[in-house]
Amino acid sequence: MTDSEDVVLITVDSLRADHCGFMGYDEDVTPTLDDLAEEGLVFENAIAPAPETNSSVTTMFTGHYPNPDREWDADEVMPDIQRHMWTRHTLPERFRELGYETAGFTANPWTSRYFDFDRDFDHFVDTMDENATSELMDDRRNGGVANLVVAPILNWWQDQNMFMSWERLYEGILEWVEDVESPYFLWIFLVDVHMPYLPPDEYRTHSRLLTYPANGSLFLENLDLPLQSPFHDVLVRTYDDSIRYTDAFLEQFVDDVDGDPLIAVVGDHGEEFGENGVYGHGSKVSETALHVPFVVANGPSANVERPVSLRRMPELLTALATDGSYEHVLEPTVRGRNYDPAVAVRGTRWRYEWRESGEKVEVRHDDSWEERSIPELERIGRELVDEHLEWERERTRIHEAAADVSRIEAL
Repeated sequence: MTDSEDVVLITVDSLRADHCGFMGYDEDVTPTLDDLAEEGLVFENAIAPAPETNSSVTTMFTGHYPNPDREWDADEVMPDIQRHMWTRHTLPERFRELGYETAGFTANPWTSRYFDFDRDFDHFVDTMDENATSELMDDRRNGGVANLVVAPILNWWQDQNMFMSWERLYEGILEWVEDVESPYFLWIFLVDVHMPYLPPDEYRTHSRLLTYPANGSLFLENLDLPLQSPFHDVLVRTYDDSIRYTDAFLEQFVDDVDGDPLIAVVGDHGEEFGENGVYGHGSKVSETALHVPFVVANGPSANVERPVSLRRMPELLTALATDGSYEHVLEPTVRGRNYDPAVAVRGTRWRYEWRESGEKVEVRHDDSWEERSIPELERIGRELVDEHLEWERERTRIHEAAADVSRIEAL
């Protein structure tokens, strides 16, 4: 390896680990990713910082959470993330300091320029013609039937820019790669696996007559109507179809890009299909919501069993690019959280979940997780949760103080 490896980070929205062939899935939906994993670096226990995009990717870019409190006011999400991105040392900023040209292409509005994700990139494309974040906040807080069911599918049908398919981004990505000089850092965020699961016709197993009602049922969850279960098999199949479509992006990208850049492929969080009484993501800190695939091609070759948190992405990718190291980011336990509030602690073969209504410990046997009553692990889990939250609060106090000093100096 040289001292200036080109680096490509491909983040796939809502891709859970156990729906990838190299992680043991028995459906052939990730052939290209499986090939990359065979000769690459595989983190078998990669854990997302959160079960939804805005917290997970923000943490992935900066190394810690955008809000240290157990709860989060929905009205403050956007300004909190903006302030967080402005006062932290971000992933693209680290590469720029190493002399890299940087570019970001994202099809997810939660990681758009309106949340200040563009600030440390030399070139940034977010597919949003205007700031629609207020509508996103309203949908998250209040979504009625029309917003929850009709709007997402109508947006897809009318070919809206939000949640754009990878084919609409591909030409711009390839043009940038062909024109840029090494070394470069390229971030691509794909949303084709995100609900609603609506892959192109040539990738769809089921007809539209089944696909549309099945996807519509996902957006009725807030109405407490148990409509997802009858569509379970259709939803899983269309989810897999969307993964196959995304894998086609990997195949084409690997064929079209010259040289051998480090290519890191990772999910930002997982997805639920009724395992914990829900469909989708965000409400649980379960294994299916937090365990994601993470493969790095054209670098070291190893299968790593110890847990790694995507929170360590900034130091991990820069180290892989410069000296090929990665062992320093591995930890005995890693954490994921939401603002329900709920927190999960994940070891290699055990996990602990805390929320105000209770706690539980799960232990892994082969490929399944079993809930167990183990007081010692419950105690350790509680201590790690408290330690994690206090660590985040202290880091936030330090960064906010530094930001205040910078503002005073600018006067």
